[in-house]
Amino acid sequence: MAKSEAIDLHSPLSPEAIAHKLKAIMADPMDGAKARVFGSGDQYVMRLRYARRNVQNAMAPELEAAMEPYAGGTRITGTLGRSTAGRLFPYIWFGFLSIFVIVGAAIVWFVPGTLLFGAIFTGIPMLMMVMGAAAMRVGGDGSKDREEILAFLRRELDARPL
Repeated sequence: MAKSEAIDLHSPLSPEAIAHKLKAIMADPMDGAKARVFGSGDQYVMRLRYARRNVQNAMAPELEAAMEPYAGGTRITGTLGRSTAGRLFPYIWFGFLSIFVIVGAAIVWFVPGTLLFGAIFTGIPMLMMVMGAAAMRVGGDGSKDREEILAFLRRELDARPL
C-alpha cells in the first residue's frame, strides 16, 4: 500500500485568492480533458484528486491540506496519499472474503461428503481475492497521480516546497 507523504508548500497567493482560483477552476467542466485535477475546499482547507474521465478509483491518492497565511502568501500543509476509504477497502475486502473461505473449509473438514460444496464455497471467494489483488496491483501506487496534483499546484498556485 502506498504511504501518505507530508506536503509543506508556499504559494505567493493569499488563502482567499487560492479559494477563489480553485473554485473557478473546478467550475470549468473541461469537456475535452481526458483527466484532470478536481476537488473542493475553501480558504482554510483543500482536497484535491487526479481523476480520469469515466473512471472511479477510491484507491487513487488525494491531497488533504490546510491553508494558513504565511510570509505574504499561503502555507499549504497536509498529506498526499490514499483516502481513508482507499486505505480501509483492502482490509474489508479480504477480511469479508476470508470468512467464506474459513466457513467453507470448516464445512468440508467436519461434514462428510461436502467436498464439491466446499470447493465452490471457498473457490469463488478465493478467486475474488486473486482478482482484487490483481486489480490493486494493476492500479499501481499512484505516483503519476501524485505528480499531476503537485504539478497542478505549481502551475495554478505557484506553490513551491517550503
